[in-house]
Amino acid sequence: MSMSLESSARRSPVKSALTVAFLILLGGISYAFLQVQGFLPIIPDPTVILGFSFLTFVIIICCGTNILTGTYIQRMTGYSEEEAEYKEGKHLFDLEEWEAALEVFKKILHPEMDHRRALFYGAQCYSKLGEWEGMKEYCKRYLELVPKDAEVWEMLSEAHKRLFEYSEAEEAMQRALELAPK
Repeated sequence: MSMSLESSARRSPVKSALTVAFLILLGGISYAFLQVQGFLPIIPDPTVILGFSFLTFVIIICCGTNILTGTYIQRMTGYSEEEAEYKEGKHLFDLEEWEAALEVFKKILHPEMDHRRALFYGAQCYSKLGEWEGMKEYCKRYLELVPKDAEVWEMLSEAHKRLFEYSEAEEAMQRALELAPK
């Protein structure tokens, strides 16, 4: 729950800038239209108002895209490091070293818990270790990111069963059956 709040908080400055840009453009168009219709006095030429609104709109859009580009560039170095760690974790998983693999996957996930493959294999490690709460947590977070994965819905159902949460297990299995290829 808090993960989605954090990610939406990170996006809000750009969304706010885009909203302001569109409002300025819409306001400029409206003001110029009202001037041409005679509802407002024509002090500056309506084309000046339109031009200024469009220029401001473009400047704000450019700033927003620069902010997004900068954010992605900052993340790129982290992604390459995460990928190397993921490969190490996957190798340990393939060697059936569940605890060591799980520790690597936990390290990759950090607070955002947004690395899908680490969540998937982390849930499987928890399953192999018989730690059903951890498996349930990782499956739920994975399903927030990829809600149409039938295999993970089945894994979640298994975790619920092992925790004696039978109604939740039934719901998860029902969802898995709905999503399973026919």
